[in-house]
Amino acid sequence: MDAATALFVERGFHGASMREIAERCQLSKAGLYHHFRDKQALLLAVLLAGVEQAGVIVARATAAQGGTRAQVRELLAGIARHRDRQRSVMRLAEREAANLSAEARAQMLAAYQASFVGPIEALLEEGRTSGALRSDVDAAWLARALLALSQPLLTARAGEVPEQVERTVALFLDGAGR
Repeated sequence: MDAATALFVERGFHGASMREIAERCQLSKAGLYHHFRDKQALLLAVLLAGVEQAGVIVARATAAQGGTRAQVRELLAGIARHRDRQRSVMRLAEREAANLSAEARAQMLAAYQASFVGPIEALLEEGRTSGALRSDVDAAWLARALLALSQPLLTARAGEVPEQVERTVALFLDGAGR
């Protein structure tokens, strides 16, 4: 998957050939077609693998001990740890999703909601229920706000990550006001 992801990111859906992808994966073209019926199926598999990895990040965050603050910190740290892969997959999804059929796009979006956004909403709903988060803002909106705040972590330098994670946790949970 990594080789296909890299080639799709580097050359785009139309610029990457199944032959080149097979070569990078050290497969024959026929071997690649044995696993994926066409390039669209391979692109969908690459995107779904990225969604699956994102789901693992959320699962680890949900399992973190110490309440909402610890869970949000672990979520943001996980996003930062996997930033190169996640940034590549996000860029690929934004740029190349139009090359998927409507059915494949719907499948990808459903997987993204079920594996990533939905569990983040559930984590934040727990925070609302426990009183750690405001009860007048719904969990779906909080999830979107948290994901928006996490964007700088995708481009952070390795040495900056711990400080930026803490800054983002504080901004999300404590606010920007004085």
